[in-house]
Amino acid sequence: MISMPTRLPQEILKTVFGYDSWRPLQREIIDSVLSGRDSLAVLPTGGGKSLCYQIPALVIEGTTLVVSPLIALMRDQVSALKAAGVDAVFINSSLDLDERRGIEMRVRAGEVKLIYAAPESLSGDRLLSLIDTAPPGLIVVDEAHCVSEWGHDFRPEYRTLSALRGRYPRAVWLATTATATERVRADIAGSLGLREPAVFLGGFDRPNLRISVERKLELKRRLLRFALSRPDQSGIVYCGSRRRTEDLAAALTAAGVKAGAYHAGLPSEERTRVQEAFVRDDILVVVATVAFGMGIDKPDVRWIVHADLPKSVENYYQEIGRAGRDGLPSDCVLFYSAGDVVQASRLFGDLPDEQRRAALARLDSMRDYAESDRCRRAMILDHFSEAHGDRNCGACDNCLSGPRETADLSVAAQKFLSCVKRTGERFGAAHVVDVLLGERTEKVERFGHEALSTFGIGLELGRSGWLALARRLASTGHLLRDPEHSTLSLGRPAYELFASKSPYVVPADLVGLSSGDAGDRGRDDDAGRALGRKRSRRRAAPERSFIRSSEAGGGTDEELFMSLRALRKRIADEAGVPPYVVFPDRTLKEMALSKPTSEAELSELYGVGRAKLARYGQDFLGVLRSASGLDA
Repeated sequence: MISMPTRLPQEILKTVFGYDSWRPLQREIIDSVLSGRDSLAVLPTGGGKSLCYQIPALVIEGTTLVVSPLIALMRDQVSALKAAGVDAVFINSSLDLDERRGIEMRVRAGEVKLIYAAPESLSGDRLLSLIDTAPPGLIVVDEAHCVSEWGHDFRPEYRTLSALRGRYPRAVWLATTATATERVRADIAGSLGLREPAVFLGGFDRPNLRISVERKLELKRRLLRFALSRPDQSGIVYCGSRRRTEDLAAALTAAGVKAGAYHAGLPSEERTRVQEAFVRDDILVVVATVAFGMGIDKPDVRWIVHADLPKSVENYYQEIGRAGRDGLPSDCVLFYSAGDVVQASRLFGDLPDEQRRAALARLDSMRDYAESDRCRRAMILDHFSEAHGDRNCGACDNCLSGPRETADLSVAAQKFLSCVKRTGERFGAAHVVDVLLGERTEKVERFGHEALSTFGIGLELGRSGWLALARRLASTGHLLRDPEHSTLSLGRPAYELFASKSPYVVPADLVGLSSGDAGDRGRDDDAGRALGRKRSRRRAAPERSFIRSSEAGGGTDEELFMSLRALRKRIADEAGVPPYVVFPDRTLKEMALSKPTSEAELSELYGVGRAKLARYGQDFLGVLRSASGLDA
């Protein structure tokens, strides 16, 4: 390992990690930690949270304790640190007795700078007694949202970490996470006992992610076409059920895609095999439930597909954030149908009342996102209370689709709102639609709603169209939806619509006037002419927008890039580490673009630090010199 005398953070950034510049807020967070102040850092996935504690660990005296939730995450981060010349270890249940004893000897000898451990491990005397021999100057709680009951990945073990405050009173604390609302941030600070922490909120915008939502039609066929069009790219397919996970993984494998399934019902050995094969590029696609991903430190995931609706915007943002962590363009596609909401809400039935209401509210926000025609990026930033210009982002389906076919549903909207009012604002959308369609159901007759003036006045739309309009009215605030009982009431904009008689215009496809459900297609198509439907040419059909190809290499020699990838894979396999630990894709692309032929030129590239230059430089220069027609 390389010697670590006290140095400036900027010097460590370049000589150890091979980076020339800071990402947003990295330097400010590091300065706060080095000044001895507790800090809470909320940075997006791929925003460089790890460096915010790894660099201080190389500056301060003593060790740094990093609390991390998953074994795979610890292992990969330690591998990357060792490749950069930093002496780091992880201590968890995956170690055999000899490995653990060797690590403990190095810790006691003061040779280790960073110790990674799971929160469960810190409840036992053996690990704490070991750490006592080299008390940490810095305690880091990674994935800190797990400490909060209001977060989306709550883990009770995180609640016990505050006991470390009394055991190591002189340690500075840093809590890091990618997603935390204001309520979760307050819970993190209070639960961990952070002392007047400096709070750093990084931007949630990920401009390299191209985001789209597609109707869930012919899911399997379209997923296969999507994956086959990206034969050398890593991707993750998220599913809501174990059965769909295994079904789609089998279909991809049969089509020739190197894919594997991952869910909590599989044996732990199989999950480990799939995860390790993915990070080592032995398989390119993992089809998984949400049990997969938090522990993956892989920067070159080029695409994420959601085959089912995530349960919250927070979950969705964290999951798509696993794409493009290296900053290169990546695609994120969500397949959506209204039935996804019903399916997902059934999973909350056994939760305590308050947790169920919160879960349903988060699901409602996710549904609003999926059905909106607003800029996707703007909606995500709104959710996390980040200011934006609400301009065309140029990288989501709604901003790229151009003019959309619209329908003026002013009269239909007023009918629906009036029916909600006349039924007493105590029923769900399905019952209101029954009244509008003149359905004499048992419930309609029991409450005498067949006598209402709104009974049977809604024949211009089919059932699916009315339900879609109800969701639209809820997303625009005209309707208020009780998250637990799904009952509807009128919001202030509803009364303003009654008073102003202003137009209520919606994208026609959202209410089935362009390509509605088969059972309602004839009725809705006839209604389109009566509802003032306006036709305008769309920029691309949904199939074409979904099957976008990735951006070109921008001058990169693709043949050379693939040769460099092959060399990287061979070196990584020999060393037993993931390929990105050797060099990330971004470094290989810079090599293929600039074609350096000397160590001095190679050292100027992204991610080429001193240790990696010494360890791998000549191997890569051999390929680069050969490509330039020079002797290796």
